[in-house]
Amino acid sequence: MDFELSPELQALRARVRRFTEEELFPHELTVEADGPLPDAVAARLRRRAVEEGFWPMNVPKALGGLGSSVLEQVIAQEEAGRATNDMWGYVGGPYNALLACNPEQKKRYLDPAIRNEVPAGAAYAITEPGGGSDTSNLRTRAVKSPGGWVIDGEKWFVTSYGRAPVTICHAMTGPEEATLFLVDVGHPGMRVSRNPHFMTRTEDDHPEVVFERCEVPDAQVLGEVGKADAVTKEWFREERLHIAARCLGAAQRLIEEAKAWVSERESFGKKLHEHQAIGFMLADCATELYAARLMTYKTAWEEDSGRFDGKELHAKASMCKLYASEMANRVADRVVQMFGGRGYCKDYAAERHFRHVRVDRIWEGTSEIMRTIILNGVLKRDLRRLVY
Repeated sequence: MDFELSPELQALRARVRRFTEEELFPHELTVEADGPLPDAVAARLRRRAVEEGFWPMNVPKALGGLGSSVLEQVIAQEEAGRATNDMWGYVGGPYNALLACNPEQKKRYLDPAIRNEVPAGAAYAITEPGGGSDTSNLRTRAVKSPGGWVIDGEKWFVTSYGRAPVTICHAMTGPEEATLFLVDVGHPGMRVSRNPHFMTRTEDDHPEVVFERCEVPDAQVLGEVGKADAVTKEWFREERLHIAARCLGAAQRLIEEAKAWVSERESFGKKLHEHQAIGFMLADCATELYAARLMTYKTAWEEDSGRFDGKELHAKASMCKLYASEMANRVADRVVQMFGGRGYCKDYAAERHFRHVRVDRIWEGTSEIMRTIILNGVLKRDLRRLVY
């Protein structure tokens, strides 16, 4: 049993790390202070990602993408995750829900995202004020009309709205049936009701969007009528594994910077790491990162191998997101403590990661939802396949 990464994967890791450090790190504080990068700078970063072979990794070659393996995507996401302020968004690919586009939709929405010509390929409108992570209780409705549909409802946390040319709206089209709709930015009947401020500073806003008698033609149905859940679950599974990978990268950078700090800084005549309270915190960080990396890599390898069905992989991806996101938050908390007052300063990655990794325990399913999915897998699946 050989756990060593192939030379090709090691080379990919080195290339993405170089791109992250040379191209993304220099812009972290700009985003922290000002939000979106200047258009010319953002466009150059998107071009560089394509040139380096980091975009679009999650799109099959048959559709014009790179067709990267899941493990390749995880390694790229991990290295990009070392950057703060969600700068990792320049590595990877568009929402995989766009893979459900029909040929005409592909030309309008997927192809520009594949070429990385737009700041964001699409916004995804799922979460609602009364539902949170409970996608079984959505209230946004789409009612059939002659030649199309009329959407009414409210969505929260619509990341990338405004920067993306289209919003994917998840709406109920029957008592137990949901459908995805492609709604262009500026389309009549869709508006921002509020743009809340959050504890992180990124290039994206996360506004609350209202659909009021929003009429869209049949041509804007994404995938098939009534098949939204299948597409959305595929998106969740990919995103949850990618979140886990980015948490690995964040923790890696935090540990690297903490190691350098406690090896140089002195207190009461000793290096900081020589004080057991500090040294043991660093040891715990390294141990937990090691465990999270192994389970995330193994799950990616298992998906590539095709040995597990979608429901088993769904549970495993949830395990990875749960453990890696909780791990990254513990690491960030310890590292801020190791840095002391400087750890509370935005000039340091420790402070920025401390704020940014907090959302990884919430979005794309809270830690509590992940535990529910895992419990369901434990009770219904072969336990040996799930945890061996």
